[in-house]
Amino acid sequence: MLIILCLSLIVSASCLRPRIIGGEPTTIDKHPHQVSIHYNGKLMCGGSIISKQWILTAAHCVYGGRLQLFKVRIASSYHDEGGVLIESIDSIIPHEWYDDDTYDYDVALIKLTKPLSLDRNTKIITLATPSTSVKPGSTTVVTGWGKTSVNGASSKVLRVLMVPIIDQEVCRKIYARHRIVTANMLCAGYITGAKDTCQGDSGGPLVYNGVQIGIVSWGAQCASVGYPGVYTRVSAIRSWITKRANV
Repeated sequence: MLIILCLSLIVSASCLRPRIIGGEPTTIDKHPHQVSIHYNGKLMCGGSIISKQWILTAAHCVYGGRLQLFKVRIASSYHDEGGVLIESIDSIIPHEWYDDDTYDYDVALIKLTKPLSLDRNTKIITLATPSTSVKPGSTTVVTGWGKTSVNGASSKVLRVLMVPIIDQEVCRKIYARHRIVTANMLCAGYITGAKDTCQGDSGGPLVYNGVQIGIVSWGAQCASVGYPGVYTRVSAIRSWITKRANV
């Protein structure tokens, strides 16, 4: 059994970033790469379809978990019904350099036992490459079923939020007293708070112009003023994904 205690302002997404705060409801046909990941019957995280047999998510979403207790729901706007619930997982591969204290290399792959059948609600997302560059201020899209308020429950329906990319040096300075923002991370959100990802959104995709550039990872307490969300930078760990999943 995994027990996670959230005792400080700076925490993982699984503790305090499982929801979309300030976003709006959307439908899976608009984000057909999105999946929900469940552990022991409960919503754990989000993820994305990167091939017919591989799901991309955050390492902290699967770290220390038992393989047989994980399930993945695809092709549904709801995390608890509809679409297809995949109960047979072949393997889970967290990055071997993942650090549960710093959240560096916060990425994992889930291999499904059988290939997916693609349709309008089930599609593969294009991944950023090492040459992908997104300028600060660029508008990105993040989706998930996380909480819609700090003390609320997870959203039943998929939600979407538009967030701007934050300059890397600015983000490093913001978090300097709490945690290091490494080159494997990028930041997006509103310094003023009010809009952010939260518990349940972890592992989900951050998308720019149809390309996944980030994975929801960690940050301050949901929608905290002055603290943007921190994401795993896909371009920085792209070679690892290719090596492990041949994608």
